[in-house]
Amino acid sequence: MKKTNIRRILLIAAFGIFLASAALAFFLRTCYRVPILMYHAIASASRPDDRLTISPAAFERQMAFLKKNGFSVVPLEKAVSYLAQDARAPSRSVAITIDDGLENNYRNVYPILKKYRLPATIFVIVDRVGKEGYLTWDQIAEMSDSGIVDIESHTISHYWLTGLDDAALKRELAASKTVLESRLRRPVPFVCYPMGTYDERVKSAVRAAGYRAAFATKIKTFFAGTDLYAIGRIRVSHTSDNLFVFAFKVSGYYAFFRVLQDRI
Repeated sequence: MKKTNIRRILLIAAFGIFLASAALAFFLRTCYRVPILMYHAIASASRPDDRLTISPAAFERQMAFLKKNGFSVVPLEKAVSYLAQDARAPSRSVAITIDDGLENNYRNVYPILKKYRLPATIFVIVDRVGKEGYLTWDQIAEMSDSGIVDIESHTISHYWLTGLDDAALKRELAASKTVLESRLRRPVPFVCYPMGTYDERVKSAVRAAGYRAAFATKIKTFFAGTDLYAIGRIRVSHTSDNLFVFAFKVSGYYAFFRVLQDRI
């Protein structure tokens, strides 16, 4: 084979590699999104199929993994600002959220967050505060005043919002915000949809109640979008006891492949 032909083949191959690398870089840049983790109960599971409960030991291993591997655990406010500005978050960024306001969040989560100095947000069901198994107002105040835990709204009663009439929907959203702001003496800009359910009417009611963003339980789109009233999150269940699984979930690319799996 002539040298000119070999040179031509090498140039074509190099150009092909360049195009493939550029396409891969563009794909990774486009589908990356700061992972917003979603926890619920941090306690001993009541039954083997309880997917919403992870053990305190598993939670601590995960927090230690984030700290050891140089992840930047950002407050939820910062994660939302990345979305609002349509800006790519710095790699290895992650935000932590916990739903429902269970008492084990104070007993099992708060000490670990303090130990590793990691911020997190707890979405509180207002009418359940002080009831058996849930946080008290004193516990909420202590965590909020610490600067480590951010307290946000999970509505008044945790009802299925899409099934409520307009008056009840307004109460669930507006009253929970008012109560929390009065107790915490600071703005409460975020709300989490009970069971992750919402529609356009619910999103409009969230805006009208004065929230700046709302969080669901499932990611529905391949790429990070700018709809601040339909922010999906990544559920952390007992499968993430395996740190390889957890590492994939906090990689920034898990959401893309999770949506792809749902579509197939």
